Amino acid sequence: MSHTSQVEIERKYDVGDEALDPTFTAVEGIEGVVVDEAVKLEAVYYDTEGLDLLRRRIIVRRREGGGDEGWHIKRPAREGRTELHWPLETASDVSTGAGSGQASGLVSPVPDAVLEPVRVVVRDRPLTPLARISTTRRATHLLNDRGQAVAEFADDSVTASDVRGGVVRAWREWEVELLAGAPDTEAERTALLDAIEVAVLAEDARVSASPAKIARALGVESVEGMLRAGKAASAGSPKKTSSSEQPLTSKSSAADVIVQVLRGYIAELERLDPLARADEPDAVHRMRAAARRIRSVLSAYGCLFTEQPAGQLRQQLRELGGVLGVARDAEVRAQRADDELDELGHRADDAARRRLVEGSLEQYRQAHAAALRLLSSATYYRLFDALDAFVADPPLSEAGKKGKPIKAVASAVIAAELKRLRQRAGAAAFAVASGASSVEAPREDKLHETRKAARRLRFAAEAVSAGETAVLGKKYRHIAEGAERVQDALGDHHDSVLFVEHLLRTSHEAHAAGENTFVYGALSARAEHRGAAALDSSPKALKRLDKRAESL
Repeated sequence: MSHTSQVEIERKYDVGDEALDPTFTAVEGIEGVVVDEAVKLEAVYYDTEGLDLLRRRIIVRRREGGGDEGWHIKRPAREGRTELHWPLETASDVSTGAGSGQASGLVSPVPDAVLEPVRVVVRDRPLTPLARISTTRRATHLLNDRGQAVAEFADDSVTASDVRGGVVRAWREWEVELLAGAPDTEAERTALLDAIEVAVLAEDARVSASPAKIARALGVESVEGMLRAGKAASAGSPKKTSSSEQPLTSKSSAADVIVQVLRGYIAELERLDPLARADEPDAVHRMRAAARRIRSVLSAYGCLFTEQPAGQLRQQLRELGGVLGVARDAEVRAQRADDELDELGHRADDAARRRLVEGSLEQYRQAHAAALRLLSSATYYRLFDALDAFVADPPLSEAGKKGKPIKAVASAVIAAELKRLRQRAGAAAFAVASGASSVEAPREDKLHETRKAARRLRFAAEAVSAGETAVLGKKYRHIAEGAERVQDALGDHHDSVLFVEHLLRTSHEAHAAGENTFVYGALSARAEHRGAAALDSSPKALKRLDKRAESL
């Protein structure tokens, strides 16, 4: 059953038992209030034995009572939290999928549909009750001058049972949550919350350090405490050395920087998993690229790690990328065919569109289904276990243990990757100069190897010059940009070659069915022209890259 999604923006306050409700009519923008009848909310929170959800500040719960009773997932967002909601009757409240723990002979009470967005976190570990929370809520809706509810003030009396710890805790808290009538901009929303907070703190209340009811149910009073509790429960949680907890700079050890790079890339791969499962636009492509990025960094900076675990990860990531690539290639074919046929206009016939667009989309659906099977397999879950273990306790080589600064190591790595790219580009240039056909396998293999070398160089440079691990400066960013131009030029050529091959195969099928094949010939000519133009631009991109590399 499908779910709904919303952004939850709220603030929480600790309050004494004798505190009186705040007065809100003096708050700017609040013109009236509506007090609801008290309701009883009964919620059960779930997690793995190792608190994998808690460590990522993700909540999975089943709640009865109130206007939004049902299954909920809450996860951090840039502003507030993203909340997903399913009705109580979802999948009869029974999960039997691989991510529910069936692999270990257990059945989770959490429905498959609810598990799907967090499978990459839960994997095949069973979810069991973590806490039961009973809340008596008195809600007051705060209205603007148009009678719209802009916020809800909730006075909650809470009794919580820590199921695993066997402790019962009770407290009173206030929550202020923005509603649909709240202002459109973040600045205005913040200003409204600030104004409401003045009224709240005027009573016997203080800003709560606790991030959520589940934290207080477990006896945790802060975000940091919640994360520590999760780490303590999980032997596989990331462990940071004392040096890696310091701000990273160009003088930081190469191992500290690259391990932190990998942590970020693994988190991104994990973030993309539910999007790819849900077949969100471009998600399969981005997930494939994320897997390639991790592989490239493990390869380029391989001197820092022992070969066996790093090599095994590279192979597993290659296999994941291969499965995702089948779906991605079909998606690209369908989109390109649709665009090209639109450009042909009236000369494009329905039969060609059916074969080239609808046929490729059907191939994509089949490939995506195959990818979903992999993403719900023990093999996939063990890959993420291995990735977590790798960054939790990095298998450093002797070179990695020496603590050599990232600036020196990255300089040597980029120099080696540049040399590797030039060697492959030289071999490819010889193949092109020999006059081989544009679709001849040896030539295309060499061009493809050159493209992959450019991609690895790009990712190696971006690892230390972009994002939170940008410890090196613009020289490395310029090299990454130059390598990306080479990658794009050769990639456009490669895509054109593959499209021409697809057109040739499909035209044979159309001819055998007695269909007109004029369109296929026209599209092939256009694709070959564009592919040749892209290939012709690659030497210039390589020269520009070489010029940028002179400054290293």
